[in-house]
Amino acid sequence: MIWVAWRQHRGEFLGMAILLAGLGVLLLTHGVAMHDAFDRLGLRECQLVFLADTDQACIDAVMAFEADYAGLPQQFASWLPFLPMVAGMLIGAPLLAREFEQGTWQLAWTQGVTRTRWLATKLGVVFGVVLVASVVFAAGLSWWFEPVDIQRFSPATFNHAVLVFPAYVLLGVAIGVLAGVLFRRVLVAAAVTIPVYLALRLPIEFGLRPRYREPLTSDDPAVISHGWPIEDLTIGPGDGFPSVRYQPDDRFWQFQLIETAILLGITVLLLAIAWRLVLGRGAVRAGRLQARAPGRRPGARSAPAAAVRPRAARPRTAAGRRRD
Repeated sequence: MIWVAWRQHRGEFLGMAILLAGLGVLLLTHGVAMHDAFDRLGLRECQLVFLADTDQACIDAVMAFEADYAGLPQQFASWLPFLPMVAGMLIGAPLLAREFEQGTWQLAWTQGVTRTRWLATKLGVVFGVVLVASVVFAAGLSWWFEPVDIQRFSPATFNHAVLVFPAYVLLGVAIGVLAGVLFRRVLVAAAVTIPVYLALRLPIEFGLRPRYREPLTSDDPAVISHGWPIEDLTIGPGDGFPSVRYQPDDRFWQFQLIETAILLGITVLLLAIAWRLVLGRGAVRAGRLQARAPGRRPGARSAPAAAVRPRAARPRTAAGRRRD
C-alpha cells in the first residue's frame, strides 16, 4: 500500500525534489559567496552597531554589503509566505478530491485493504514526505538569510525557521485535503484553499504573534536593536529616544514553539474532520458496493428458489420388495 501511495503521488514528490534542487543551486552560487564576504569583512559585530546607529564606518560597510548581496534573498523571501498555500493547492487538494472525482475510491474500498489503512497510508506517506522536504528547505533558507537579516524576529527570519515554516506547509496541505473531501473537485478545492489559508495565517502572524508574551519597555537603542520593536518609532529633531515596547531576542525559540503548536493543532483538527467525513460518509457507500454481486444491477432481486417436493415412497410387496 505504501508503494501504491508513492506511485500515485510521484509527480508531487518530483516537484518537491526539483524545488529543493533549485534552492541548492542558489545556496551554492549565491549563499556561499555571500557568507564568505560576510566573514571576511567582519560584519557580524558591525551589524549590531549598525542597528544601534552609533558608528558611521559600520553603517557604510553594512550598507555596501547589503547592496551587493541582499537583493536576491529579499526578493526570494517576499513570495515565500505563499509557498505553503501553493503546497495546499497542488498537493493537498488533489490528495483525496482526485479519488472522488475520478471514482477510483470505489475500486480501492472494495479490495482487501481496509478503508482505514488506505486513508492512513495516503496521509502518512504524503505528509511524511512534505514534512521532511519542508524542514530541509527551511534549514537552507535560514542559513542563506542569516548574513542579510540579523534581526531574528524579522519576517524573513521568523517565518522561514525550521519550526514555523514546516508547520505552515503542513497547515496548507491539510486545508487542501479538507477542501477536497468537502467539495470532491480538484479545481474547486484548490481555489477554496487560497482564502482559507490567508484567513488563518494573517491573524496568527500579525495579530497573535506580537502578543505571545507581554512585551518589555526600554528607551535604550542598543537594547531595542537586539529585539523586536512592536511599535512604530517617530523621533523628531532634538528629541531623545522614546520608550518602546519590544520583544527581546532571547524569546525567539519560545515564540517559534508557541506558533508551531498553534499551527499543528489546527492541522490536526482539519485532518480529524477530513478523516471523519471520509470514513463516516464513505462507509455507507462502501457497504453498498460490497453488497452488490458482480454483474448485478442495483435493486435487482434474485429469483425465488424452486420448491423441492419430497419423493413419494413406492409401494412394497408382502415380501418387502418394491413393485416395479
